[in-house]
Amino acid sequence: MLGLVLIAAGVSYLLNPMMFRRGIWLKWDIVMRDWSDDNFIRCMRIMGTILIVFGLGLTIRATLH
Repeated sequence: MLGLVLIAAGVSYLLNPMMFRRGIWLKWDIVMRDWSDDNFIRCMRIMGTILIVFGLGLTIRATLH
């Protein structure tokens, strides 16, 4: 179940990397304020890919046991 949640979060980061770059998140997170849009999008896409890989790993592990 956790694997599917991680996959869904990763896909949402890949499809809409600027999702958390507005509102209250922008005021709290120093990284979001200081990085350029290109660097932030690159970081969010990498994070989305990592979440998908971990989610797939968890899902495959759960189905094998």
